[in-house]
Amino acid sequence: MKTAGRASRILIFGLLVYLLSSCGNPKPSGDVIQLQYEQNRSVSYPEAIEMYRSLDETFQSAKLLEFGQTDVGKPLHLFVISRDGDFNPASIQKKDMRVMLINNGVHPGEPCGIDASLQFANDLLLGKDGMDQYLSNTVICIVPVYSVGGALKRTPYIRSNQATPLESGRRGNGRNLDLNRDYAKQDSRNVQSLARIFQIWQPDVFLDTHTTNGSDHQHTITLIPVQPSTLGPVMEKFLRNTMLPSLYQGMKEGPYEMIPYVMFNNRNPENGIISYLQSPRVSTGYAQLFNVLGFMTENHVYKPFADRVKSVYQFIRELTHFTHSHAEEIARVRKKAIEQARAKKTYALDYELDTSRYRMMNFRGYRKGEVTSELTGLKYYGYDHSKPFEDSIPFYSHYIPTRQIEAPEYYIIPQAWRHVIHRMKTNGTRMHRLKKDTSLEVSVYYITEQEHVKNSYNGRYYHTRVKTKKQKEELSFYQGDYVVPVNQINNRYIVQMLEPEGKDSFLRWAFFDPCLERRDWNNPGITFEKNAIRYLENHPRLKEKYREKRKSDPEFARNHKAQLEFIFNHSEWSKSIIGRYPVARVEKATGIQELW
Repeated sequence: MKTAGRASRILIFGLLVYLLSSCGNPKPSGDVIQLQYEQNRSVSYPEAIEMYRSLDETFQSAKLLEFGQTDVGKPLHLFVISRDGDFNPASIQKKDMRVMLINNGVHPGEPCGIDASLQFANDLLLGKDGMDQYLSNTVICIVPVYSVGGALKRTPYIRSNQATPLESGRRGNGRNLDLNRDYAKQDSRNVQSLARIFQIWQPDVFLDTHTTNGSDHQHTITLIPVQPSTLGPVMEKFLRNTMLPSLYQGMKEGPYEMIPYVMFNNRNPENGIISYLQSPRVSTGYAQLFNVLGFMTENHVYKPFADRVKSVYQFIRELTHFTHSHAEEIARVRKKAIEQARAKKTYALDYELDTSRYRMMNFRGYRKGEVTSELTGLKYYGYDHSKPFEDSIPFYSHYIPTRQIEAPEYYIIPQAWRHVIHRMKTNGTRMHRLKKDTSLEVSVYYITEQEHVKNSYNGRYYHTRVKTKKQKEELSFYQGDYVVPVNQINNRYIVQMLEPEGKDSFLRWAFFDPCLERRDWNNPGITFEKNAIRYLENHPRLKEKYREKRKSDPEFARNHKAQLEFIFNHSEWSKSIIGRYPVARVEKATGIQELW
């Protein structure tokens, strides 16, 4: 009997152990991590990673992953919160969950989002104020620190006009690149790793956290959404009429009322605020290429660090709440946008502000005038904090296309341009390789005019102005060259990057500069004379034209060099491929599918 009782106790004990292990660890009663933003201190990069690791070890619904490398040699981390412990993006997409991606520390001197995301992850996992309900249909992905190299250059002497926090990182990453100007050209390993996150996790909503030191005003937090005018009609309507009003209203009901990013019209608050038009070089402009609802918070640098952290925390919570509450609608809108992207033929390459359309908004600012310096005792012209004001001013948020193109059915990229091909692959572009050498009639661009910056801009000599002419030619292509169909969900990315006049195209960022350089020695010098004589003998019509020119133009008849140049300019020697853009357009495909 004693043996039977002991066996029974062992069985019960084993069952309890199994039940406890299958139910997971109980939630802790208090915070897992301790932040010091109230004491004007932001976490360092190692501290941030260690705190996310603690959350990973405490909660089965959290996992700290590594996604590729950064320029400084350390991994890019991704912290994922998934209610059922499923951290497989393919599986999550099959469950029709919404994915929200938060990116922090693109500029480590603007660290409020780093601390706010840590606090949010802690509170969400603990289920504070019922926040864990958001996880029923939403998965949260957080990049703890994007510019790891910049964050490791931590110092109190950063951004001289920024008093808080006590220490922060530098704007440049491990290669001194500004990562929020690198999304299109993708020179850094950081952004190539983030591009993989975009393609693998397929976020529905994206947030990039920043701090601004532009104008001075009373608001702690401002917002840059993806410019609605650049989206498809269904997504634009949803963003303008549903999502943005809800986010602004939600923030207004809390302690930190939010307004649009403050970019004054002609530098004057009375003229209103202009919506920031983002090109693909910056995070929200990049997100738009993949039909993602992108946002950028810009906290006000002159406000206390604790308020900046708490205000972006409030926005992260509002954005998560909206994503949870409108999960089905977001899915429907994005599905429609993706369907439209596959079939889209006309693309805008540039826009201008529509000054006829605006709405009035409440703005709380400071008057400008003479201010007495506390340091020098002298007067200077600036914002006078003793003269706050509140007024209704116009907000301009509509743009109209100024340059539109019709996309071809295919682009062909010669395999020689491997750096471009690598970036196309990284961003999920579907491509086919020619299985044999072939000759095709295609449309090609010639670069007729171009200007680039005098000094290097973010590591490259960006072309500020590009003009082209397009013509049809029969060109040779070779086994292994890449054919890019323009019938995929990444169409916006494909067109914006491969059309040379696109605002942040590969040509603009100097990837194709060798095509602008002359390689062969073509010069109608003195030694050209023998070839000129032979050419005239073989081309009697040109010979007659040359003789008539000599008879009718006495000055020409006396100029030896001018006559050689005349013959040269009317010959095949002058026909060089200099300035021909290497990427070809197949306007209407007939049988091209048989070539791969």
